[in-house]
Amino acid sequence: MKKIKQKMSVLMVLMLLVVGILAGCSGNKNNSVSNTGEGKIDPDKKVNLQLTMWGSEEDKKVMLQRLDIVKKTYPNIKVDVLLVAGDYDQKLQTMIAGGTPPDIMMIAENYQVYASKNQIIPLDDLIASNKVDMKEKYSEDIGSIMSYEDKYYGMVDRAGAMVVFYNKDMFDKAGISYPTKDWTQKEMLDAAQKLTIKEGDKTVQWGYYPGSWWPQWMQLAYQNGASLFDENNKPTFDTPEVRDALQLLNDMSFKYATSPTPVEIADMGNIGADPLFAQGKIAMETTGFWNIGSLSKVEGMNWDIAPVWGETNAFFNGLTIVKDSKHHEESFKVIEALTSLEAQIPIIESGQDAPATKAALTSDEFINAEYGGKKINMNAFSESKIYKQPLNPKWNEMMKVIDDKLGVYFTNKETLDDTVKNIQKGLDNLYK
Repeated sequence: MKKIKQKMSVLMVLMLLVVGILAGCSGNKNNSVSNTGEGKIDPDKKVNLQLTMWGSEEDKKVMLQRLDIVKKTYPNIKVDVLLVAGDYDQKLQTMIAGGTPPDIMMIAENYQVYASKNQIIPLDDLIASNKVDMKEKYSEDIGSIMSYEDKYYGMVDRAGAMVVFYNKDMFDKAGISYPTKDWTQKEMLDAAQKLTIKEGDKTVQWGYYPGSWWPQWMQLAYQNGASLFDENNKPTFDTPEVRDALQLLNDMSFKYATSPTPVEIADMGNIGADPLFAQGKIAMETTGFWNIGSLSKVEGMNWDIAPVWGETNAFFNGLTIVKDSKHHEESFKVIEALTSLEAQIPIIESGQDAPATKAALTSDEFINAEYGGKKINMNAFSESKIYKQPLNPKWNEMMKVIDDKLGVYFTNKETLDDTVKNIQKGLDNLYK
């Protein structure tokens, strides 16, 4: 009887070991079911993935062209593209909550919201196992844009820096050298004053119109050495660096008159800086890649672009992997391939945006691209220096606190001191 019990005990131990081994082999349900080892996939295993994106039908068409390029390398992976109309983030959250998440998501500034909710995965392990050299693929400032808690959460796909658009004829007439990345804020202001023209009491040409949009004041603040958060992630809005940036912007409208005031903008129909530049009413502005396509259709205008003096920000989007996807490895293969030079060329050829990678930004196709038969200084994008934007999971709430107060300040109806103190107080409450 004793021997029988011993045999039964041995059998039970063996059965438990077998169950454990099988459970270990099955892996986490969120991992790729077709993994064959570190950084490898089974080329004979057919896999269907879904990628979500926003934009137009033309944007989707370009993405499909790029995925055709990816398919040459990974013929076993089929990627369906879902173009999401309306509130993109709300619909993605509904998909995730409903148990029908995509595998790959295009995300922009609010990627940290998804990362903080553990809805997208850090890519560091996949980057390492697939031997991707991020420093070779991206400039350091662009490559780290989609980092959260010191981990990569996305492969940056597009990243057009804010650049200076300037009217060459206006500069030539005023006898001023064209803008360069070596300018200072003072040199920018001096040029803006010389480029501002009045006829009687009416300004007919402004030197520079930055507007009150957050990238404008924020880039000036970071050029001054500001950071909106300290090393402990506590808000640091009330600083001399931020105050000086805000003061400069207000002074350009109300002291130096080199930028139109809100009242003057209202009198012109509340149009933005891009159309004002196209109409020849401002000599320079800082804006994004999107303005190139619009200006290429304006006849008889002699314009060009240059890097912003000092640091600036970039408008970007990246490709992320959803945690609940069952195909992490295959999804990574796709997004890594989409950020290859070959797969970024269609972005350039379509004139949609500035690509993100070093290879694409410095490629002949990008540098020598013509818009409306005009060749411009496309090196301005690769020569730009991007500051570390204060992106965080409460970005939208943070910007509301700031914008509500700055909207009043930029009409010159609130003091700088009260504005900054009230914003600091609001941010302190938000980030308790």
